[in-house]
Amino acid sequence: MSGIKLLQFGLGPIGLEVIRKAVDVHGLTLAGAVDINPEYTGKDVGELAGTGSTETPVVSTIQEMPPHSEEESPRVAVHCTGSNLKRIWPQIKDLLDHGYSVVSTCEELSYPWHRYPALSEEIDAYAKSKGLAVLGTGVNPGFVMDTMTLCITSVVNEVGDVKAERKVDVSRRRVPLQKKVGCGMTVGEFEALAEKDAIGHVGLEESARLIAYGLGMDLVSVKNTIKPVVAQEALTLTSGRIEKGMVCGQHQVVLAESADGRTITLELTMAAGAEQEDRVKIGGGEALELVIPNGVFGDTATAAMALNMAKVVGGHDGAGLFTMADLPLPRNIRARAGVGMAGGTQ
Repeated sequence: MSGIKLLQFGLGPIGLEVIRKAVDVHGLTLAGAVDINPEYTGKDVGELAGTGSTETPVVSTIQEMPPHSEEESPRVAVHCTGSNLKRIWPQIKDLLDHGYSVVSTCEELSYPWHRYPALSEEIDAYAKSKGLAVLGTGVNPGFVMDTMTLCITSVVNEVGDVKAERKVDVSRRRVPLQKKVGCGMTVGEFEALAEKDAIGHVGLEESARLIAYGLGMDLVSVKNTIKPVVAQEALTLTSGRIEKGMVCGQHQVVLAESADGRTITLELTMAAGAEQEDRVKIGGGEALELVIPNGVFGDTATAAMALNMAKVVGGHDGAGLFTMADLPLPRNIRARAGVGMAGGTQ
C-alpha cells in the first residue's frame, strides 16, 4: 500500500481533506499536489491542509511535476476539480499522459456511458492505450445511493423495486455546497434555474443508471424532478443569512423504470436543518430495508472513498474507464504483511 504514489489534483475543500488523511491515516506516499490557485503555488501542501510540512510544494500544472521513473509505479491521482466531464476530461488526459491512473470525484464520471457515450468510449480507449485506469466515485454518487444499494441486493434472491433516500443537513457542510443547492435564493430564482436545468445535484441520474447497470436492468425511462425547500424561519449559515420564505435547499427525485416494470427511485433532500439519514429499500418477496441514522457525512467520507478506491485502482491490473460496479468491493484497506491488494498471498 505504501508503494502507491499519490498525486492530489485540485485543492478545494475535498482535495485538502484528502491531503489531511492520505499520509498519516492511509499510509500513502505523497507524490505531489496540483492546483491553479496562484496563492497556493510553491507552498507546502501539508501546511495548507493544516497537517504540518510534507516537503511537497504545490505546482500549478502537472507539467511542473518532477520526472519519475517507471519503478515508482503504481501512481494514482485523486482528481477533485469539477462536476462536468467535458470540462475536466483534458485534466484527466494530462494525468494519464504523465503515468497516473485517476480516481475522480467528478459526479458525471460515476456513470458517463449514457450522458456522454462517445466521450466515454474515448476515455476508455485512451486509458487502455496508456495501460491505466479511470474511475469516478465519491459518496453520492459513488456509494450511498448506488454502490451500497447494489451490495445490499446480494442478500436477496430476487430484486423488486429499489429505493434510496438521502437527507443531508447542509448547514453542517461546506459553503460551496450550500450555494450549490440554492441556499439564499428566492423561490422564483430557484425555479427559473430549475426550468433551465441549471440547478440540482449533479450525479443523481448517474446513480440510478449505475444501479441499473449493476443489476442488468434495461431502463426505458428516467425522470428527474427538483423543487426548492423553503425556510420556515430565519437561518444563519456560514454562507450567509436566510430569511423566512427564502430557499434553504432542494428536494430532488429521480424515477427510473425498467423494461420489466421495476422502478429505481432516488430521493435526495439537501437542505439546512434536514434530519440527516440514509435509507435503502429493496422490494420483492424478500424485501429489506437498511437505515443509517444521522447519515454518512459527505465531506470526510468523500475523501475516504477517494483514498480507499485509489488503493483499489493502484492494485488493479485492468485498464480503461471503470465504474464502481466494475471494481472489487470498496472497503477501508490496510496493509497486512504478505497480503496483496486483492486479498491473495504474495
